Amino acid sequence: SSYYVVSGNDPAAEEPSRAVLDALLEGKAQWGSNMQVTLIPTHDSEVMREWYQETHEKQQDLNIMVLASSSTVVMQDESFPACKIEL
Repeated sequence: SSYYVVSGNDPAAEEPSRAVLDALLEGKAQWGSNMQVTLIPTHDSEVMREWYQETHEKQQDLNIMVLASSSTVVMQDESFPACKIEL
């Protein structure tokens, strides 16, 4: 898939987990193509911000785009606002 939506609306659940985010990087590194992948977090979280900062260079190398502020996702003729990640 080229779009991955990760939840983060429950701070007590520590979602998305760092393990899930790291698994996305590891999995994408195994693909035979450099197709762009878009990661769509539903909420801002400390885990997401840390992961984004610590792995930003690897994300670029793997053609992974994390949506940030003022982004809109358009799917099947519908548009949805994306969450804002503040660093």
